[in-house]
Amino acid sequence: MSDLVDWGLARRIACLGLSDGPAAMGSAPDLAAAGARAELAVLDYTGLTPTEPLPAPEWISRADWVEANLASMAEVTTIVAARFGESPGPAPLRAVAARVLGAEAGALLGFASRHVLGQYEYPLLGGDRPPRLVFLGENIESAAGRLDADPGALLDWIALHETTHSVHFASAPWLRGHIGGLARKLLAESPARLPAGELLERGRRLAADPRRAIAEIRESDPVSLLAPAESVATINSIQAAMASIEGYAEHVMDAAGGALGPALPAMRERLDRRRRERSMPVRLLSWLFGLELKLRQYEQGKRFCDEVAAASGIGSLNAAWAGPQTLPEPAELAAPTAWLARVVPAAAAA
Repeated sequence: MSDLVDWGLARRIACLGLSDGPAAMGSAPDLAAAGARAELAVLDYTGLTPTEPLPAPEWISRADWVEANLASMAEVTTIVAARFGESPGPAPLRAVAARVLGAEAGALLGFASRHVLGQYEYPLLGGDRPPRLVFLGENIESAAGRLDADPGALLDWIALHETTHSVHFASAPWLRGHIGGLARKLLAESPARLPAGELLERGRRLAADPRRAIAEIRESDPVSLLAPAESVATINSIQAAMASIEGYAEHVMDAAGGALGPALPAMRERLDRRRRERSMPVRLLSWLFGLELKLRQYEQGKRFCDEVAAASGIGSLNAAWAGPQTLPEPAELAAPTAWLARVVPAAAAA
């Protein structure tokens, strides 16, 4: 493991205040049954055909979720270390930098571990580690209390979203390699530090047109704002791909949720309200850690998927998953008819 990050410190910070609560929900809903119901509903609506086994759903504690994601982050830093050298700079400076990065990683994972409800987890940069379908019982019970929702119904809703990802990636296995390839490309493009001249230019743009600069900040995140110019196109491609994937899951949740009972459609309004009503400190932390962007990906991607499916059916929407060339381009997410004209011209002309 690379010494770029103090992973021991990251683990300690991430686990600060985490309870020793059980991984499963106290009310003990049948997770296997919830997963089976979700899988049937997703397959029935989407018509997708998985070409590899689907991971079995499993309960996971907050601490176990931290460990799994520490491993994923360590995989990324190994690539960074290979590019910039395993031990750049004097030893004292390396130690300080490793502790700073460890503190940042720990803060991110500690914050997220209290909010994530479920996750289709896979090795971002490839590898032999199989995908997992995990659910955080403690967080789901906590969310059910805040939403005044039935815990079993909320579990069904979360299972529907995460199982859509599971079916989706198993039906288009190239997606994992494509996302991983874009991530590797971004790492290869990123310099060790942003050139001073580029930072000054961004400062001048802020002073010259503060309204536009503020709009850019609101629509972005620290990673994008501080990225070098040569990385912007790759970041846009990654965000467009993730918006499409997350939007597809959101669309399927609405379209297939009715098959699981009358409580699920009402869950959408409650979850959307929860997203809107987060406190300002939580919003700020979400923005700093890039989580705010993921919420916008849900919204933008869902609008795209809803409009394509309404105009031309789920079969046309599934054409997006034929290969990298059929994914919506960043500009097409706001113009579904343009994507239809490019990828499914017969449907666009109908």
